[in-house]
Amino acid sequence: MFPRPVVAGLLSALALGLLPASLALAASPSSAETHLDFTVLKNGEPIGHHQIDLTRTSDGETVAIRTNILVTVAYVPVYRFEHTGSEVWLNGRLVSLRSQTNDDGDKHVLTVAAKDDHIEIDGDGAHSQASGGEIPASLWNHDLVKQTTLLNTLTGKQMAVAVADLGDDTIRSHGADTRAHHYKVTGEIQRELWYDPAGTLVQVKFKAKDDSDILYTLG
Repeated sequence: MFPRPVVAGLLSALALGLLPASLALAASPSSAETHLDFTVLKNGEPIGHHQIDLTRTSDGETVAIRTNILVTVAYVPVYRFEHTGSEVWLNGRLVSLRSQTNDDGDKHVLTVAAKDDHIEIDGDGAHSQASGGEIPASLWNHDLVKQTTLLNTLTGKQMAVAVADLGDDTIRSHGADTRAHHYKVTGEIQRELWYDPAGTLVQVKFKAKDDSDILYTLG
């Protein structure tokens, strides 16, 4: 049986990026609406889903995010994680972000709103500010690979990161080989990310605290 701190660390990690995400494309790349549905695998076994609904307009995007994870041992639930979030973007800038999280009984509430040249952050009752160019760690936004900090989508904490470009790669997506560009994020959040030529996230991989392999894959 997994120790509860290990499972908790795993599922908290899933939310961070998960955000920024299950990307089963329900529309063509030119469509205004895209549905993304990752199956989350732990050592090859499914433990839940992370979904994103993205609507693009002429001047921005709206994003709805849902995560539902359940870890069981011998059919007995040992950990549950539930997360919902929404983002509104205008001309490449984050206008608002709201999220609610139930981390196996630990609750998080986050509200972010743009003001002048910065964003106001209220996370779990604590107030802070960040640059208007800050990007959440919800992973769907390809521009995150240009950042040195990312916004934690549970707490609103700013996380220092470095991003390495690992070049073109071929992965399995929807049962077929897919060309994608591979990046590695290190620092206060650690992820390997793959984006297709259109800039859509198609795979996420990282190590959990118990050294298990976590993979977000498109079925």
